[in-house]
Amino acid sequence: MKRRDFLQYSGMGALGAATASLVAGCGEEAPAVKFWQQGNYRPVDEEVTLTGLKVEGAIPPELTGLYVRNGSNSSTGPAEHFFGGDGMLHGVRLENGRASWYRNRYVDTPVYRKEAGGFGAPKPEDTTSAVSVLYHGGELMALGEFGYPYLIDPQDLSTKGPFNYDGKLPGNMTAHPRIDPASGELLFFGYDVMQPYMTYMRADAQGNMLQVEPVTMTGPSMVHDFAVTQNHVVFMEMPVRFSWMAALTGSALPFKWDDGAPCRFGVMPRTGTDADVKWFDIPPCFVFHIMNSFERGDEVIVDAARYDSLWVKNSHDFFHPARLTRFSMNLRTGHAGVEQLFDRAMEFPQVNRDYWTRSYRYGYSVAVDETNDSPERIAQAEGGLRRYDLQTGETDTFLTGPQQEVGEGLFIPAREHGGAEDEGYLATYLYDRHTQTSAFALFDATRLSAGPICKVPLPVRVPVGFHGLWLPDSALA
Repeated sequence: MKRRDFLQYSGMGALGAATASLVAGCGEEAPAVKFWQQGNYRPVDEEVTLTGLKVEGAIPPELTGLYVRNGSNSSTGPAEHFFGGDGMLHGVRLENGRASWYRNRYVDTPVYRKEAGGFGAPKPEDTTSAVSVLYHGGELMALGEFGYPYLIDPQDLSTKGPFNYDGKLPGNMTAHPRIDPASGELLFFGYDVMQPYMTYMRADAQGNMLQVEPVTMTGPSMVHDFAVTQNHVVFMEMPVRFSWMAALTGSALPFKWDDGAPCRFGVMPRTGTDADVKWFDIPPCFVFHIMNSFERGDEVIVDAARYDSLWVKNSHDFFHPARLTRFSMNLRTGHAGVEQLFDRAMEFPQVNRDYWTRSYRYGYSVAVDETNDSPERIAQAEGGLRRYDLQTGETDTFLTGPQQEVGEGLFIPAREHGGAEDEGYLATYLYDRHTQTSAFALFDATRLSAGPICKVPLPVRVPVGFHGLWLPDSALA
């Protein structure tokens, strides 16, 4: 969300505008070299449609559908913060072993159209919708950190308009909802910088809102993700807090580390109320993304990418690696445990989503270059994709080398029903630094180190982005 949106969102009105003008020169200072203005972090200028795409290798013929990924792509030049650009979708359609098209399209919001701006409380549709994508209740949606989701036409990635569950969505919707693979129920939340700081929601498989439940938090924490098990949901309240001072003094993203804030997980029955939440204190840390969560006897288990701290100096401080860590909350004893599972830096954890809410064996992530310790380094980093066997402790890694960059690896099952947990593919975009072009790539999820089984070279660049989705044609029937 852009700085103007946070100032709007605060509802400061004319007083806020005057105050912000007086103190604008005192805001946090962005690094002289902004990594989101370099390399493949830079926004692209055009929306394109490409057909007749060449395929290197072989696309598995059983994959018929759309791979689409969201990300930040400022339409007015470099944004004030990496998270501040407009939403842009990048999609590749697969059918009968072919890649029939590639499209990139902005999410057409009032912010993108420059219709939202100034001060005062914004409408919930005034959002960039730049973080992820969801298919539920027969609709494809683009999701952001704040505001309403936007409906997207899967045939051409055009924007149909905002969506608010027939007026039952009270405001913000997370970019990380969870679909129960058995029932199709959607579980999600929205967080806010004003009370209620957290609201939990459920919708049935057809997209009808079932529950809207405010959850008590001690303050306005950043809550990017949450966990769902077969019987519970898990909220995170961590020391990255919204700062009114940072907002008033010009921060592009006014969230900072607060040593005085609690760090805890709240476990609530899926159909419970605020009064049912059990809170578990844990050592200070921050989590953007959860790999998976499940129940084991009296324990609720959450596996996530854990940072020791984040944004201690300011919101441009990204240079501390995350580690895959297991959090366990014993509902009988009240004890919470924290165990680092693997010691290599990682982010964007993924699993076979048929195993969401269930005990699982295999996980996947981006393998992060641990030398990313400065703005100058992050745009030239080396990385890759990593597979984790949580039963044996073994890993298998594809490393890009200095020539390429890789994005989130999304698991696509090879079979819709009855396949093994790891029987499938990882889909992603690969960027070539030499040609400054990208390729859609598929990997065998059981053998990442063997490299891509196929690539679809694109004569354009797909910038670094956030989260994607596989939408098979069978889901549209």
